[in-house]
Amino acid sequence: MHTPEKANNFMFGLLVFFVGGQLIFAMAIPLGIINLENFPIWLQVIVVQVGFIGIPCAAYLIAHRQNIRQILPLRPLGLMNTLMVIGMSIAIYPLTLLIGAIFGAIFGSPIGYMMTDFIDESGIWLMLLLVPVLPSIFEEVALRGIVFSGYKSVKIFTAALINGLFFGILHLNLHQFSYAFILGFIMCYMMWYTKSLWAPILCHFVVNTLATLLLYIGMGIDGEGLAAEVEYGVSGVDMTATQEFLDGLIVVGGVALVFFGIFIVIYRAFKRHNLARNDAAGIATDTYAPAERGRVLTWSLVATVALGLVMMILAL
Repeated sequence: MHTPEKANNFMFGLLVFFVGGQLIFAMAIPLGIINLENFPIWLQVIVVQVGFIGIPCAAYLIAHRQNIRQILPLRPLGLMNTLMVIGMSIAIYPLTLLIGAIFGAIFGSPIGYMMTDFIDESGIWLMLLLVPVLPSIFEEVALRGIVFSGYKSVKIFTAALINGLFFGILHLNLHQFSYAFILGFIMCYMMWYTKSLWAPILCHFVVNTLATLLLYIGMGIDGEGLAAEVEYGVSGVDMTATQEFLDGLIVVGGVALVFFGIFIVIYRAFKRHNLARNDAAGIATDTYAPAERGRVLTWSLVATVALGLVMMILAL
């Protein structure tokens, strides 16, 4: 049985491979092995997603190919679930925007510069093709697929909490960790009730698309990109001196509160719909079995958190 211990071991291996790959890439630049002029940002995104996340996932799935349908359940969502997942994704986005703005203003984030450079260098259409699509596939296969499948016998709250923690850590900076943790937690519940990886994939795609479009619109309104400051927390924003930024936080906070209420309403309908849907299909929604769950707190979980914390501190 795929257990929490195995899931934690995979996550630690994935993080080591992910960090190691990026360190090798960074060291190859000053050595002249890689010339950034011939290595555009869009290609860097592909290398990170396909190479540093996709390869470990492919290796794991090949090794466990007999259980691939259990690890990556692709049950059709149906029209109602599709609409509700999209609705919840849109409704929760302002809250992640608010949290990201606060953490970004405090800690800064290179992601803002990278995304604006991406648009300037390659255009919005290529960015929309890669940024929403690749992470929603490869990161979901890794986190809500392989890792989450090891936590099927653990209480959903605990499983979602740890999965959200892992998802935040994978971004390797405190700014993105702040809202990725929340999104990871929510997407686990989407996966839990629908019993389908399509739900978190769709949510991830919608959120990344919204972030990309907001950044692009912001760049069109303001040459420096006010949306980049709010969404990606471009370092250099002074919260005490920039009244515009503070006013923006207040507006986003009010919108986030309203939309969070909408999210709760949709989520309750989503839960009722899937409980009834699963019952009709003879599927047990709650598969928690304490006697079978195994150990959750393992050396690899501690090592993953420790390595992630070190990398996030170094990124400051």
